[in-house]
Amino acid sequence: MIGPFLPARWIAAYPDVSGVDSTVLPHMPGQTLLKKKQPEWATGVQEAASGRTKTTSYRASPKWHFQLGYNAVRKRPGLDEWSRLVEFFNAQKGRFKEFRYFDRYDHLVINQNIGIGDGTTVAYQLVRSINGWQEPVYAVVGVDSITVAGVAASGYTVSELGVVTFATPPPLDAVITWSGAFCFLCQFDQDSLPLAQPFSRIWDIKTLGFTSFKP
Repeated sequence: MIGPFLPARWIAAYPDVSGVDSTVLPHMPGQTLLKKKQPEWATGVQEAASGRTKTTSYRASPKWHFQLGYNAVRKRPGLDEWSRLVEFFNAQKGRFKEFRYFDRYDHLVINQNIGIGDGTTVAYQLVRSINGWQEPVYAVVGVDSITVAGVAASGYTVSELGVVTFATPPPLDAVITWSGAFCFLCQFDQDSLPLAQPFSRIWDIKTLGFTSFKP
């Protein structure tokens, strides 16, 4: 399991999810708002001699690129944010290991449709929507509820990668929904942590980049 499943309403109000899940990037008071959050697709383009082009999409969903800054990372007795952040970065060995990023402004779904029962299928991938567009959720923080045909479901499990497996297949044409919270499964973009020390016992990071990926 990647971290505990916790009620989404509780997680949404908690000041630092990493306080209960060591796989989540720590949230620091001196952290800036996101400098960058952008989706990136992969498209192949072939151009004929005539000038006509043919495009091919290589991804079913985009990667998300994030950039954070830290105006103040404190290091003093009783308040050692520097060690906490460095410990987390080193635990991932830079770009080597994945971690989870909790976006405080983009982490909740409510009554999200994840599929329609056919009487046979028992496994469904959790997803989230941005208006009419959907993408898979691979890092679940908490599940408030799962419903089948509008009724709270029971007898199911949720994997660490967001796959819901029912003990009994949902019936034909039954709409399946979930409500809960999620993180973005990410890796750092670099193998070094760009810390600088502008003041005694205070460090900063101008830019820390990381990118989501499909497991």
